[in-house]
Amino acid sequence: MAPAAFPEPESRQVGTPVGSSPTLLGQVASPPNREATSEKFWFWCRPDVVVEKGQIVKVTSNLGGELVSFFGLTTEVYRQSRMASLSDEFDRHDGDPNYQPPFTLPGITFAATSILRSDPPLECPPMEVSAVELGGQADATKAYGLDEMGQRMNVGLIRNGAREFAGPGGFDLDYLLGINGGHLNVNGTAGRGAKSSFLLHVVHLLQREADRQHRTKPSATDRLQVVPIIFNVKGFDLFHIDRWNQNFNPANHLADWTMLGCDAPSPFVGSHFFAPQIRNGSNPVSTNQSRTLPYSWSLEDVIERGLFSYLFSEEDAHDTNFSTLMYDIESRLTRETIRGEKVERSLDSKDGVTTFDQLLGWVEQIANGEVDVFGKRHHNATLKKFARRLRAITLDNRIIRSGHDSNPLDVIGQTNNAPRVIDLASLANTPDLQRFVVATVFQQLIESKQSAAQQSGLIYLVMLDELNRFAPRGSRDPITRLIERVAAEMRSQGVILLGAQQQASKVSERVIENSSIRVLGHSGSDELSHTTWRFLSDSAKSKAMMLRPEEKLISQAGFREPLLVKIPFPAWALRPGEATDICPIPGLANRNGSHSAQSNGSNGRPATGRAGMIHDDL
Repeated sequence: MAPAAFPEPESRQVGTPVGSSPTLLGQVASPPNREATSEKFWFWCRPDVVVEKGQIVKVTSNLGGELVSFFGLTTEVYRQSRMASLSDEFDRHDGDPNYQPPFTLPGITFAATSILRSDPPLECPPMEVSAVELGGQADATKAYGLDEMGQRMNVGLIRNGAREFAGPGGFDLDYLLGINGGHLNVNGTAGRGAKSSFLLHVVHLLQREADRQHRTKPSATDRLQVVPIIFNVKGFDLFHIDRWNQNFNPANHLADWTMLGCDAPSPFVGSHFFAPQIRNGSNPVSTNQSRTLPYSWSLEDVIERGLFSYLFSEEDAHDTNFSTLMYDIESRLTRETIRGEKVERSLDSKDGVTTFDQLLGWVEQIANGEVDVFGKRHHNATLKKFARRLRAITLDNRIIRSGHDSNPLDVIGQTNNAPRVIDLASLANTPDLQRFVVATVFQQLIESKQSAAQQSGLIYLVMLDELNRFAPRGSRDPITRLIERVAAEMRSQGVILLGAQQQASKVSERVIENSSIRVLGHSGSDELSHTTWRFLSDSAKSKAMMLRPEEKLISQAGFREPLLVKIPFPAWALRPGEATDICPIPGLANRNGSHSAQSNGSNGRPATGRAGMIHDDL
């Protein structure tokens, strides 16, 4: 087995203490209609112990002369009286709640259990009368195969009932970072689902590990190197992740982090922030973050980067006449030059078009018959529709500049780096432009990864919430196809999608199905009834509807039931009202003295050249 990527932390004891006798819960029973199978079994419970739904249990049976250990998860706990019907219950007490019968007939408690794993691996049920024991950390590790993960990353504390834990747990990085699979997807309702919070938690842990490997083996070619790219889709909540969370209380929250092997969680110091350029100016829109850089594109930028088709809406893309005209205009404006094995694009100004304002005037001239460029190839109504769409795009004049004063977004890194946080919330009234910004980033990453100059082993982590708006189910527009390509083809090349949404059923099936790690926060019953979630048991779906914000259900290949974990409270601010510069953890002098990417300058600020471009070669 390959060594774990993350060192095993010392844990506060949970479940069955090491060196003590295990807690005996009951015995396996397999009467008619409650037969044990290779996937589940039932057991009756001792009357003097409390058995809960969601506990890890262990059963050892002698099968054919061989001792076999079964590790399971209680999926439901039942209480059954001795009476045959509710009428018998009523008659027993003469209909009087205060009456106590002279002879008591106590009922029994029993539990249904899903088998997670057996050791040695056998496809058979446990024997009846086998003792059922409460599992602890070692048993939880066995049950979910955490001991066999090539690169285990603990992300939370494994729930063992409502109040106890069974040690740290998480998932295998081989299924996240492209070796055996790639991508992670989180589903959850707004607010209570805490999707962005969880994704930032994953980014934080990956960055810490990348920093650790950089310190311990800086010359190793196989060390973890990550560049997080985070899209901010709501308010400016994520523009404060470089500051402490004033609600973080070390007395209440630090122990959970310690169990994950992290004794000093910290903000994302040195993060780079980008926001749309203001109209008729060179600065970014106001974000309350002093280090924000502006981003925007001119017509020349759009053509050079092959972004023209991403400017138009999904509805326009489905209009064959419109999309044909769009590609003809793009072809007319594009000059391609072959340099070695690379094809370089540039703006062809043969028609006197070098800006979006000039492009709009040129298209209107064609529509009015003043200029003949395409002959009878395109109907006049299609040309006028294109002009209307183009006018609406350029009218905004923030990220799509009517002239030449642009700051195209450049997110490419050359080594470990602090997150690039890109604001989309300012474009909430123009969702087509939000999709355009997302497409430009993915297009840039794809082209970078296909370039011979790209550093080997560098992994881009792209965090994107509200996936249903960017890659909707059933859509075939260019932006959806681009994100589908990333999901299906780019994980092996180091582009990893950390996606989230309220309803996975409304996201492209190709995007969801290519996410090797699926995570559930609190989710609604209507969503969970969709076929997208048919792999979940009824018990898991029921649990997903009752999850607290700090709880997540994690599913990956090899898990027969999702792993329920509690996520530690974040040390970084998740909204403006939480942000503070005061470090709450004793021993850490200030926020710049804690976790930061080693490639930043000494003051934790990004080194910048042209606005919108970051240099990582410090």
